[in-house]
Amino acid sequence: MKNAVICLCLALCLFACDKKDDGKVLVTINNDKLTMTEFNKELDKIPMNMKMMVASESGKKAYLDRLITKKLLLAEAQKASIEKDKEFENKLAEIREQLIIESLLKKKLAAGANITEEDLQKYYDKNKEKFRKDTEINTRHILVKSNEEAKQVKEKLQAGEDFADLAKKYSIDPNAKVTGGEVGFHPKGTLLPEYEGAAFKLTKVGQTSGIVKTQFGYHIIRLEGIKPPAYVPFAEVKDFIKQQLMQEKQKEVLDKYIEELKKNAKITINEDLLKDQAPAGSAKPETKDAKPEAKDTKPEAKDTASDKPAGTQTTPATPPKKETVPQSK
Repeated sequence: MKNAVICLCLALCLFACDKKDDGKVLVTINNDKLTMTEFNKELDKIPMNMKMMVASESGKKAYLDRLITKKLLLAEAQKASIEKDKEFENKLAEIREQLIIESLLKKKLAAGANITEEDLQKYYDKNKEKFRKDTEINTRHILVKSNEEAKQVKEKLQAGEDFADLAKKYSIDPNAKVTGGEVGFHPKGTLLPEYEGAAFKLTKVGQTSGIVKTQFGYHIIRLEGIKPPAYVPFAEVKDFIKQQLMQEKQKEVLDKYIEELKKNAKITINEDLLKDQAPAGSAKPETKDAKPEAKDTKPEAKDTASDKPAGTQTTPATPPKKETVPQSK
């Protein structure tokens, strides 16, 4: 992480130092000119995490090529009078309305959804079981193609040869040459079922399993370490908690704000216009088959914010879960 930050800072320095902030023409496209000043303004619009892509000469040339393409397309759109097209005008009006609403809500939510360090700690203490990690084990394995080969390796282990050395020599796991067959720490439910079943039966570090058959071949497993159940430290989940509380708080603020707007507004609805009206001369619906059909009564998930303006997210986030199997492919 530290190296990544250093690289980013270095790229930003190069990016800033390499700018030639003058009015010299960089490129001419038909009668349209793009100066270095204008080009640098375009570069400034690039997100911070993408600056490294344009720090080099080749990166700048690639970005310039995209700008040239953009200007050519805009020129063609002007020739075709796209901006005067009715469909374009309607779409532009919709986008403008949406941007106005999003800007309003962004200001409203930013002002009302303040989360303190104390709020985060309280949530963690109250919901600590959500952040409990089950027992994890670290294993090392030797994978071979046949049961006969596994028996031969097993004999070498019983004769006192080193497990990691045998893994590097005989295992067909592509990572074994480097790791000595070590898989790493994993909780239940993240490894191959047959492998996991045998691995979790081992109770002492250094204990070796029998021969275990999986879809990849024949394994011999050794227990390398055990991590007892533990709670994820507050510092590691603080950002996740903040994101979840922020979403909950924003939903609360948004619901209250819209409720107040409706309460203070004078709204009159002509309900008669919303009633179903059959077109004149239309046939009456048939009613001869009165036999009820079985219906799926399984409740559907409701969007609690379906009547809210678009652009607001209220679904709580969930911590990511990794699935890992021994690298045996």
